[in-house]
Amino acid sequence: MKSVIQRALASAILFLFLSVTYAQQTTQVSTTVNPSEKLYQHYKQNGIDAAIKMYDSSPSKGDEYTLLSEPLNVLGYRLMDEGDLDAAEKAFKAQIDEYPNEANPYDSYADLLMEKGDEAGAKKNYQKAIELSATMDDAEAKQQMLEASKSKLAMLEGAGSDLQFLKGKWNTKMFRIQDGEKNMTQQGSVEFSANGKNNVLTGIMKDKNGDYVGTRIIAYDAIDEQYDMVFAGNSPNGIETSVLKIEESSPQKVVFTEAYEENGKKMMVRHILNKASGDIAWEIHELKGDQENPVAEMTFTKQ
Repeated sequence: MKSVIQRALASAILFLFLSVTYAQQTTQVSTTVNPSEKLYQHYKQNGIDAAIKMYDSSPSKGDEYTLLSEPLNVLGYRLMDEGDLDAAEKAFKAQIDEYPNEANPYDSYADLLMEKGDEAGAKKNYQKAIELSATMDDAEAKQQMLEASKSKLAMLEGAGSDLQFLKGKWNTKMFRIQDGEKNMTQQGSVEFSANGKNNVLTGIMKDKNGDYVGTRIIAYDAIDEQYDMVFAGNSPNGIETSVLKIEESSPQKVVFTEAYEENGKKMMVRHILNKASGDIAWEIHELKGDQENPVAEMTFTKQ
């Protein structure tokens, strides 16, 4: 999830859920006795089946839905943290039975399945959570739910990996095409590295003398199913931003469009990357209405 979620919960108890592309992974429970704590203590003394049976007869059962702070949801994550995955699974399944039309119970159950190594089951339940998120009335909760489930599903399905082949060190040449003539305008190098989850690429660009030119960051946005790209360099032009959308992706070729603004005017170009040889022949075409004109080329050669 893009933002940090903080929820003040009922009965003067504060549960803090911190998430970056993930929701609910850490739950802190206060020492004050509350429905969730009572449920946990009953589990400790009598087992998960008895705890769920106690919950079924409690006033909390069927009460107003409280999303992350639902007693069974809190219990499930607490049991996950303690390593009792079978008991956690029963808690999350009971929550689905109680709220079959809410998104979060399926997202929580998918987290449990991921912990158990059942990726196929996790994908199914993340997808169910995404579908049900569309029916949520609370705009903020809806956005948070989509961010959580779509991000985790995207990582499971390998989304956002289209440009990972850029990782490494490259010698680069850039050519401008004007009036049918191609002239080299820049020569240098770039080194791309990825974060641990392989959804962010950072490229450090240098000129032919090894002097710093700029930094380019490309990050996958699972919500909008696109890449956000920024560039900052030596020139005092601030940060340049653009949006990339993949049109074609194969081991031999990647094609994507790039949308950006230049002097208040919306611009669009198409990038065609031929990479079958191991090196990259990179074409850039300007898109204007129905016309597509080549304006630049680049070559990336592995160091």
